[in-house]
This record gives sequence, C-alpha cells and structure tokens, in this order.
Amino acid sequence: MILSVTLNPSVDMDFIVNGLRAGGRYRTNVSRRSPGGSGVNVSIILSRLGHPSVATGFLAGFNAYYILEELRREGVTTNFIHTQGETRISVCITDLAGDTETRLHEAGLQITKRDAEAFSRSYDRILGRVDQVVLGGSLPPGLSSDFCINLLRKAKDSSISVVVCPREEDREIMLAEYPTIVSLDLATLAPGYDDKDSQLQKFLAQAVELHRHGTQWVVTCEPGRVIFSTPQGTWTAKGSADEMKYSYASEDALLAGLLAALDERMPFEEALRFAAACFWECTTHPEKFPANREALDQFLPQLVIDKLD
Repeated sequence: MILSVTLNPSVDMDFIVNGLRAGGRYRTNVSRRSPGGSGVNVSIILSRLGHPSVATGFLAGFNAYYILEELRREGVTTNFIHTQGETRISVCITDLAGDTETRLHEAGLQITKRDAEAFSRSYDRILGRVDQVVLGGSLPPGLSSDFCINLLRKAKDSSISVVVCPREEDREIMLAEYPTIVSLDLATLAPGYDDKDSQLQKFLAQAVELHRHGTQWVVTCEPGRVIFSTPQGTWTAKGSADEMKYSYASEDALLAGLLAALDERMPFEEALRFAAACFWECTTHPEKFPANREALDQFLPQLVIDKLD
C-alpha cells in the first residue's frame, strides 16, 4: 500500500483563456475544480491506474469536505488531520494564445504545534500498514523543513521506500536523506543554464551522487522527453512535444505511473514506457488526471526509449 503525504493540500481551480493580459476581464467557457497538492494528485492517478493508496495531510473548513468527498469518490482512502481555518485554493490560468500557464497559490493553513503532534501520531500508526511513502508539495505556515525530514527518516527507519518531489527551497536537505525515488525539476535544478545539454549534465551529476548513496530512481521531465536515471544507467523516453500543451500535475502523473509500473513488476523498458505514457497523456488535455488506464494505450507504442551513453 502507498501512503501519500500532502501537508498543504488545495482545491485547484483551472481556467483556460485565449489571450491573457494584465488588467483584462475574461469569461471562460472551460473551467475545472479538483483536489490538489502533489501527494493528492499521485493518489488520484494511482487509483485511476488501478492501485489503492492512503492520502494524509491537513484539512480545514468547507474545502475539506469537497476534497474528502472527491478522494473517496476516486477510491482513495483518507486519513487527514482536521484543523482550524480553510484549506487553500490554487489557481492555474492557461493561455492558449500565449502558450503560457499563470499560477496563483495561497499560502495555506496555519499549523499549530498541537496539529503537528496529532499528525505525527497518526503518521506513526499508518507506517505499519504501508510499504511506500510519497512526500510532495509545499509546506503550510507553521511547519519547517525539519518536520518533513522527520517524516522521511521515520519511513526509512521502518524500511519503507520513500518517494520525494522536493520544493526548490527544501531540495538540498531532502536529497541529503537519499530517498528511494526522487523527482527533480530541471528548471529549478539548473536555473543558470539556458540550454538543455547543460541542464541534463547538471541533472546527471545530481543523479550520480544520489545513486552512490542508495537512491534507486531519479526522474525528470520536459516537453517531449522524460529522463530516468538508475544505478545501471540513464534512459530517455521521447514523444511528440507538439501535443504537450498542459503541464499542471504532469510530474505527479510521471511518479504515479512509475510507482504503478514498479508495483506490478513490469519489465524495465515496459515500466519506463508506462510511466512516460502517463506523463505524456496528462499533458494533452486540460484535466489534470488521465480518465483511466486505457487512456494511455494510444501513447505507449509511440514512445521511443533510448539509453544515454
């Protein structure tokens, strides 16, 4: 069983417009609402791929009821800590004309010491029933990076695989714990590098260091390409970048696809293809999640898998 930890979940509001400009007024015919936060996204996608999971974190207010109802409708088991306030809202505005995404994120709930202690007790109990923990997303006000590091260490001490997609500000201290699977953002990993080759070299150097200390998978993605690094080498899965118009939650789709493939013990190349297809499918439509497992079928044969020298 997989446990997804989303300490700062959200209700995601997605809007699509043609030609966004500052100060303009828009009426959009396409809008969507969904539960959000990296761990929550992974749990929903896993469920649609046929894999159960437990989602935990902090919730509050009216938005909590919406998130819980949607997660349960998706078949995700929930075990959240309820606190005071209102669960945050995140907004993504996709401008089709400008080919851009504009995102607005509330800071999130103010977590008290009592809230944190209640979560830690609940987390300790759940660890005995899971074999993988996914830690992703931002931290709410009131929690420091040390809180997340403690969760990671508890899981590792219990011989549980840990999957992380760290924020830029927490990346160094999270990676110093050498999780089992790491998802990295190329743009924030190599902010001073404009060309793809330089970004790739930065990624590979980071991956080699992680593998040296036990990390099994390091993954990243960009339009047209997913990169998988393992102790045995680095592979790319390439598809058509022209079809990739939406990036919201696509990295979470990549992780969910990889976790599902590993759980099913797919052959190595098949696992790469499945994870990449999950990422690719989610970039072709405005909805964050694939409709179901069958939605990946058209993308699987189109991907080209290559090993880097």
